Amino acid sequence: MATRAVKIDELYPDGIPISVDWDAWEVGMSVFVPCTGLNKAGKHARAIAKRKGYEVVARSCIEGGYLGVRIWRTA
Repeated sequence: MATRAVKIDELYPDGIPISVDWDAWEVGMSVFVPCTGLNKAGKHARAIAKRKGYEVVARSCIEGGYLGVRIWRTA
């Protein structure tokens, strides 16, 4: 089975790359990332946001019965 490299702007808290269209994000928008690696998801999101000059807030939650992280762009 072939694997591909994770792109610099992808989240990968559980080892599976998750793409977010960061450039389409406006202040106040959010995304839910289903995962068990809650701390990793927040850490990855903050690192990507820092490179892009964004500020984000990440909170662990359960949505639709799935554990994950909701990430909001705050600035």
